[in-house]
Amino acid sequence: MIAKPIVVDGSAKSHKMSLVLNEEGLTKGLDLDSPVVLQQFVNHGGIIFKVYVAGEYNKCVKQRSLKDISEEMLENTSSESGAVICFSQISNSALAGDDNNQTPEDSDVVKMPAPEFVSETDNRLRQALGLQLFNFDMIRDEKGGGYLVIDINYFPGYEKLLCYETLMTDFFLNLMKSHTVEKTTSDG
Repeated sequence: MIAKPIVVDGSAKSHKMSLVLNEEGLTKGLDLDSPVVLQQFVNHGGIIFKVYVAGEYNKCVKQRSLKDISEEMLENTSSESGAVICFSQISNSALAGDDNNQTPEDSDVVKMPAPEFVSETDNRLRQALGLQLFNFDMIRDEKGGGYLVIDINYFPGYEKLLCYETLMTDFFLNLMKSHTVEKTTSDG
């Protein structure tokens, strides 16, 4: 499982995560500085999909992620050592010593989710959360084949997107226009 800190202030500490490989990792190997959220780890082909949302606009990008954990790796993890692997920022990580044969070129094989699916997920999250600016991370379950939303961030770093200035300007202009129309309609 993944252990994520509850602290989400953008500091290095908020990105310090751990992959817990066995029960002993929870009791002996996990160095907890603060409360954490435990989340099931699912093999996902080493790819994460980040979806940025600004109103009705969304953009899905593919990034590298943690490599899959093989049954052999789990079996070879001793109770005394190796039960926990620490890392920062999943999308920038690769596990050292993982002999999984996945290479960066394999990321080209992983297909992007269908735009209709991304839009439907975006719409449902926007309605449920009542947010207009957020992003969410999805992975594709290697066994089940479906997509899983694994993280939601309100007002994420849009600067990672090309032309983010135009995106944000358009979003705020459209928001201002819709409020002006609503105000005019309610006044008249």
